[in-house]
Amino acid sequence: MRIASIAFGSRGDVQPALALGMGLQDRGHQVRMVVGADFPEEARKCGLEASAATVDFQEMLSSELGRKMFDAGNGATLLTFIRTMKRIFELNGPALMDGVYRACTEFGAEAVIGSYTSDFYAMAVAEKLGIPYISTTLQPAPLATRSGSAALSTLMPHRESLVNLAFHKAMVEPFVWRIMKDPVNRFRRDVLGLPARRNRDVQQAMRRTPILNGYSRHLVPQPADWPATVHTTGFWLLESDLGFAAPSELLKFLDDGEPPVFISFGSTTTQDSAALTRLLVDAVAISGRRAIIQSGWANLGDTDLPDHIHRLTSYVPYRELFGHVAAVVHHSGAGTTSWVLHAGVPSVAIPHAGDQPFWAARAAALGAGPRPVPAGKLTADNLAQAIRRATGDSSMRERAAELGVKIRAEDGIGTAVELIEKYLSQM
Repeated sequence: MRIASIAFGSRGDVQPALALGMGLQDRGHQVRMVVGADFPEEARKCGLEASAATVDFQEMLSSELGRKMFDAGNGATLLTFIRTMKRIFELNGPALMDGVYRACTEFGAEAVIGSYTSDFYAMAVAEKLGIPYISTTLQPAPLATRSGSAALSTLMPHRESLVNLAFHKAMVEPFVWRIMKDPVNRFRRDVLGLPARRNRDVQQAMRRTPILNGYSRHLVPQPADWPATVHTTGFWLLESDLGFAAPSELLKFLDDGEPPVFISFGSTTTQDSAALTRLLVDAVAISGRRAIIQSGWANLGDTDLPDHIHRLTSYVPYRELFGHVAAVVHHSGAGTTSWVLHAGVPSVAIPHAGDQPFWAARAAALGAGPRPVPAGKLTADNLAQAIRRATGDSSMRERAAELGVKIRAEDGIGTAVELIEKYLSQM
């Protein structure tokens, strides 16, 4: 079957979709990845066909609006965060939606796989073409539940409650639709020739849609009150090295002393990378550890660094690296979190925005890392304290290692592929 798979976002969003696409291709399906302008070559290195939208996600998130979005999610009001996200989608959404429609029609897609951030317009394209649609997400399905541990935002995170259910119905389920509604309805009407949708319409459609959660049930248990169409499969981890060769300077640094702490904020951007770098350098010095700082999209570490800190500017697969580090300090995005937990090393979470506070809280709740330090409250002292605990608490290291064993025993890609084939055979 010819399957178009939409993978918009940062590397942490794209690579799990590539891994799933490779799993489908291994089963004999023809897969076309629809990615941003910054990722088609990565898809092709995985042996997958690729169509690129004109939006470069690194460029978008590094723009003034992108930095404002992270800053808004990092201590400012929720209203500011939502307004900024709406503005970003108003500017970039039309190009993304046109890219999906063009790719699916040119490819002759017989099915579409979308994600949490593309569901509403990808579903519209599938509706227009009269083909099946399946949703995949790296976060818990955005459907109301009593469970406090299975929603990105909730009032009672440590218990099941009708209060959670009511809050999720009012706030969680319609959240993305409220951001995308106007551009998506214009796309439906002006490009696809379809009628506009109301909130009730799209929520009912999502409850009928097969949804695959690409994370481990050991991290987020499946709520009993979700529809039977929602499945938690295990992580979709990209095992391909994409032609990677470890830099010799990195290998030498790893060999020169005790396992370092790895620090990366991934695709998160900042208004002042120099100030954040100084804070990280001070925290490492106070902790007494060696460290690797990954430059990432925030361009961290672009200064003279002491000998006990190595700056990594190139891409290195986390599966290659995390087995050699003592702990990982990170923004707690879904992609990085999956690799940290898979490796069984302690997680020092510095969440900024979006789903990051959720994943940070889940890892800490399972004892796989210290209490998260929100980015807006980050200091050299509290980061150093968190690093010391993550590297010096033997029980925390044991819990992280035990969780890693459970996660590595799962076959997330295989489970997801079987479910996709099952649903497609019934549609």
